[in-house]
Amino acid sequence: MNKRVSNLLLLGFFIGFFVIGYISFNDAIPQEKNKRVYNLLKPHFKYVLEPSMSGFTIKYKVTGEKEKPPASEVLKRVDELDKEWGKEHLQLKNNRLEVLDNNKKVISVIILKDEKEIAWIKHFFNK
Repeated sequence: MNKRVSNLLLLGFFIGFFVIGYISFNDAIPQEKNKRVYNLLKPHFKYVLEPSMSGFTIKYKVTGEKEKPPASEVLKRVDELDKEWGKEHLQLKNNRLEVLDNNKKVISVIILKDEKEIAWIKHFFNK
């Protein structure tokens, strides 16, 4: 093999590893959230995220049960849990976001300030 072929082969491996790393990185990034609304919803979620020596642990508030997904998948798992919770416990009425308990009673109301917040709720929670 001459020097030119080996240089092209090395460049090809470098580009391949870069592409694979970039794709893996993008897969691990959670969806963007509306900070104001998400922070108002956080106390109602059925879990808390606890730091641990090897990353994060998801602890369920009611049962105390812990879930330990791989560090690269924790934020994706949190998004999944948020969306599952939102399907059952959120109700969007115009610019009012109602938070429901397990018996479908309204426990909190969040007034959405603008179209961006409404669009985020519709997109993130499929409402």
